[in-house]
Parts: sequence; C-alpha cells; structure tokens
Amino acid sequence: MPKLNPTIEKIFTSAGIPASDLSPASSSGVVTQLSTGKQFFTKTQKDVVQMRGEVAGLRAMAATSHALVPQVIGFEVSDNGESSSMVSQYFDLSSARGRHTQRGLGKKIAEMHSVPPKEVWEEIGYTGKYGFGVKTHCGVSEQDNGWNEDWEGFWRDQRLGFLVKKIGDKSITSLFEQLKAKAIPLLLSPSSFSPPPQPVINHGDLWSGNAGYDESTSEPVIFDPASYWGHGESDLGVTHMFGGFTPEFYEEYHKIHPRSSPNYDQRQKLYELYHHLNHTFMFGGAYRSGTERIMRDLIAWADQQ
Repeated sequence: MPKLNPTIEKIFTSAGIPASDLSPASSSGVVTQLSTGKQFFTKTQKDVVQMRGEVAGLRAMAATSHALVPQVIGFEVSDNGESSSMVSQYFDLSSARGRHTQRGLGKKIAEMHSVPPKEVWEEIGYTGKYGFGVKTHCGVSEQDNGWNEDWEGFWRDQRLGFLVKKIGDKSITSLFEQLKAKAIPLLLSPSSFSPPPQPVINHGDLWSGNAGYDESTSEPVIFDPASYWGHGESDLGVTHMFGGFTPEFYEEYHKIHPRSSPNYDQRQKLYELYHHLNHTFMFGGAYRSGTERIMRDLIAWADQQ
C-alpha cells in the first residue's frame, strides 16, 4: 500500500489520527480515515510561503464566518524545508450557481466581512489596519500585505501600483498616473464615501471557481484565498470579471452591508481593476486591453465630475 507523504502523516498524528487508520491519498488529495469513513483534503506545495498564506487566510476567514471555509486540521513544513503540506476539512463540491445557494453565499460572505471578536485578534493577527500578517498570493502573484492605516494608500500603492510596477508597461503606467491624480481620490479618500471602510477579512480572489456548494450540507463554501484585511466591497470586484454570481448574491450581501455611496459602481470597477492588472501580469494578451479600458473609463468619469 502506498505511503502518505511524511509531512501529511505528521499532521494527522498531531491530530490524534495514526497513519495506520488512513487510506493513501487519492489523485485529488482526498484521504479517508478507515475506522470512521471520514474524509480529509490534503495538499502539498513547494512554495512554502504561498501555502502558509493560504492557511492563515483560511483561519482568519473562519474566525468571522460559519461553515463557509474549510477547517484547517494542520499545516507543517517538510523536514528539509523544501515543501509544506496542509490537511483540511473535505467538501463534496458542486458549482454554486443555484439561486438558493447564491443567496446563502452572499449572506455568509457579508457576515464574514465583519470585525472579528476581540478574543481572537492575537490568534489571527488582527491589528485594525489594512494588510495581512503574512504574504499571500493571488494566483502566482505575491501580494504586498504590509500594514497601512490608510485604505486609499493601501489600494492605490500596495494593490494597483504594486502590479503596475511589475507589469512595467509604459501605456499602463501612464494611465495609472492619471488614475492616481483623478479617479482614485474621488473614490477612495476618507471623505469620498460612506460608510468608512473597516478592515475586515477578505477572501481576496473571489471568482466563481473559488466558490462551491457542499452536496452533503447544501451550504456554500469558498476556498483558495488570497486574503488581506481591507474594505469588504473590494472582495466583490472580481465577481464582476468572470461572472457566475447572480443578482440574488448581491441582494443578500447588501442587506447586511448596504452599498457604499456615492459612486458605488465606479468604486467596484476600481476594485475589479486589480484582478485585470493581475491577469495582465500573469498572462498578458487580451487582459491588457481590458485593463486599459477600465482605466480609461474611470479617468473619463473623473474628468466629468
């Protein structure tokens, strides 16, 4: 019988489950406890920093949500330090596209976008600032999560500007300079909208491929985070990029968190822009034209104000 990865075996042992009571991992990383039939999801990755960030994001999201994210059973770095492994709760997932599921997803994400209880602040690294305590990745892109007390500065410099520099394209850089001077102050300065953005946990890459429906509980689930503490509405930006979210999702979300005003739609475009920039950095091609279009549209809007 094939053996489990030693690092994964170590995690299970720490959780009180001996290797002799476990099946080998399936091709999708599912391990079954033989005595109970309970299944777990396992994952091993060479990029230790990225995996550490994913685990920290899942744990932070779990602090302000209920049964929305996989519970992390354990995380360990291999003895040689060249890889890391995670064991988490397993979900039998389907696409989260039904109206009922979308309503539940919108409600649960809105609930997650709340300040965590004080008793867990130290455990999950909550500081009341924007950023995150460890590095996280959106796709393969490492994010600048340094702490910032100013939301406008965080989104402008550590999200948009950080990627503009990485891309290194003259046209995009020129458009970004105009965006900084014209649109961003109108949309993100402290006096430009209300309610003021509290630092809440964000999934960070909330496209439809990172959301599912658990067949056994009929509840929505989100996974593969790129987390940071930020304005909750910034989590919605990427939901507009690829589709897969119905009007019911937004309706339920905004029952708990009413739309910021004024200029909600333009602010959403500014939040969506981050993901267009990220895809331009990772893949280039057609994503560049979409990136430039959003930037030009926001600049034109600002010129009319």
